[in-house]
Amino acid sequence: MTSFTNPLHELVANAHGNAARVQELLDAHPELLEARFETWNETAMEAAAHTGSRDIAELLLQRGASPTHGALAMLGRADALRALLSERPDLASTPGAHGISLLFHAALSGDVETLETVWVAGAREGLNDAVHGALHARSVAALNWLLAHGAGVTALDWQGRTALQVAQERGWTELAAALRTEASSER
Repeated sequence: MTSFTNPLHELVANAHGNAARVQELLDAHPELLEARFETWNETAMEAAAHTGSRDIAELLLQRGASPTHGALAMLGRADALRALLSERPDLASTPGAHGISLLFHAALSGDVETLETVWVAGAREGLNDAVHGALHARSVAALNWLLAHGAGVTALDWQGRTALQVAQERGWTELAAALRTEASSER
């Protein structure tokens, strides 16, 4: 069991994937909705965004949290993201929590329109890593879009695995086939 230093620490940690606990913590501590856990330099919304935790991001939005550019991308809200990037073009190259790129967040949506939106706005950082986001979304369309835009398939995830290794381990045959085809063409 993890030992938390305070309720904010627990909230942000659980925003990486435990929606039920996030709801309980916000019921008890609504003032923490948009608070930043300084040790990780991360808010609950940013945690939900980079882990693809749509249910948590939606819960935070319902409670009044402001969406980050990464959250809009992860949720596949291309129109809202396009408007934000029009007002703030610098956000296309501004990473989210832990330095995770906007392209990765967009890939987590599995939505080609969202990927195209950030690409047109100038997002280029993290193209190879974004392949892992498309895998997380289990989106062949997003994966193919990334590969067509020059993504490689050798980037390692946070556990030191290639996208092909992840797809094979999880039995995602269609994604694995696309990655194998790309890997053989890179040789």
